[in-house]
Amino acid sequence: MYLLAPANPKEFINRALWFKSPLARKLQSQKKVEFGFEIKGHLKEITQAPDLFWGVHLPVALATNWYYNPERRIKIINEVEKIAKLKPHYAVLHGISLLWKPPSKTYINRYFNISDASEHLKVLHANIKFINQLKTLVPLKIENGLVVDFYYKNDEIPFPYTYLHTGVQKVDDFLYIHKKTGVDCLLDIEHLILSLNFLNREKNYRNLPVEKIDHLSSEDEKLQKIFGYYLKKNYIPYAQPKIKLEDVVKKCQAKIFHLSGNSEDVVSGRKILSHGPIDPKNKTFRKNLRLILAQKPEILVLETANASIPGWEFLRPNETEISFENLCQILLEEL
Repeated sequence: MYLLAPANPKEFINRALWFKSPLARKLQSQKKVEFGFEIKGHLKEITQAPDLFWGVHLPVALATNWYYNPERRIKIINEVEKIAKLKPHYAVLHGISLLWKPPSKTYINRYFNISDASEHLKVLHANIKFINQLKTLVPLKIENGLVVDFYYKNDEIPFPYTYLHTGVQKVDDFLYIHKKTGVDCLLDIEHLILSLNFLNREKNYRNLPVEKIDHLSSEDEKLQKIFGYYLKKNYIPYAQPKIKLEDVVKKCQAKIFHLSGNSEDVVSGRKILSHGPIDPKNKTFRKNLRLILAQKPEILVLETANASIPGWEFLRPNETEISFENLCQILLEEL
């Protein structure tokens, strides 16, 4: 099994030192865990392959940009082809997002679905087309995205307010795309937890109302069957019955997992918990990790934030390194 640290090309030398710590060496010698990187950042910054095992996280908006900007499609493909020449062990792709601006900070209104079933189905098929093109270039994996996401100021700074993030490759449609393309799943356990919090009305979404949908058109029914939850226009999406985390994990049959330490996304208006630190005392994290380890994963990727921007300023400057050490300790105990 591999344990990968997140890194951009400028961080390789420093983060490779993490793999020489006493806990990391012990994990390698006793549990046969090897180390490497999942590279984040702009594709143009990746000019050579690291010496260790590595994967590349393609830009989050890559599929969205491909969908909305046909004139840029050749350039996008060329960028991926350049990465392919460096022979990454895998490349992970997020799905297409539907672009819209919710009413700023207006509770409830920002969670209504404004797109009809035909638009979602159109994007679903476009996403499958794009994946089928990319899988001929790189060893592609598809990652599940978020049903809810943060507001971003000037498209850069996230705030601790969330809104409905419509698009594809989220829950059951993620599995549908996997079956239609043959491309393996990379399961981001945090994305799944936060999405289910919203759809099941749990954690910080427990007070969000559920307006039951009485009538579904034939397209709505098709959408509900593929996506696994109700997604009718002018309603707030919800799951009925509730979707269980362990059921999705088992159905995915993923061999690569993204890990972080949180089970909520925000303290609304105050704090971003997403990509939270990994703590050996976190019983929920250990429970979820045991579920993941039961799937016999091949690759685990650390995804703890290391930011000092609004909403995340409570994190320590070396939060990612601390979480790496803590994850090594936990794996020594759980493997």
